[in-house]
Amino acid sequence: MEYSAAIDLSGCEAGFAIAESASANIICSATKPMSGRSSSGLPDWILHMLKDENIALENITKWTVGSGPGSFTGMRLAAGLVEGLTFSKTNVHTRCVPTAFAMGMALDSSSNDKIAAIFDGRNKEILLYELENNNREIQATGVTEVLNQQQAEIFFTNNKFASYVAFTNEATAIEKIVPASISNSINYLKHIPTENLIKSNLPYTDNLTELVYIRPAVYAKKQTKK
Repeated sequence: MEYSAAIDLSGCEAGFAIAESASANIICSATKPMSGRSSSGLPDWILHMLKDENIALENITKWTVGSGPGSFTGMRLAAGLVEGLTFSKTNVHTRCVPTAFAMGMALDSSSNDKIAAIFDGRNKEILLYELENNNREIQATGVTEVLNQQQAEIFFTNNKFASYVAFTNEATAIEKIVPASISNSINYLKHIPTENLIKSNLPYTDNLTELVYIRPAVYAKKQTKK
């Protein structure tokens, strides 16, 4: 039997899910506190879960990586791990699916609804990733924003959404930035709905570099001694 798997390390926890490829039935979906450079236990955790479900690694023929937005380090680690697990395997296919998609799919939305997935951007800012329900399929509209408190006030006055979604562990930071009227309408998710990444209709491109960088990564120039 062939299986599909998804992994997400874009936030403060790791998410892993497995489904039967033919039936699309979700076999398991779990999360574990883990982030960034402290994620050395990620491979062992995944292998342990596969062992518990009696699934051989070689029987996973489709891999999805949650591509954020979120931690640059975490997203790269997840993509790098899957790249290593699937290297040179011609019968295995991979793809990136934004974590925001999985969040939007967790909501009860209607066709044409616009959804704002909101993340703590640190530095007293939020990151916003706009989604749309297009005939029951969650898609990106292409709108992304980095907003401080003043910018958020203007943005949400001029842009209306049917739903808002964010992670519970980022609620305190987000509510300091968004207007009170928006704060009271946010649907908070306690954990990453990793199984929704598997359910996405995005194609398998075999390209794990398609990560979501709303705020571009900053690289410090190497200092030379004088």
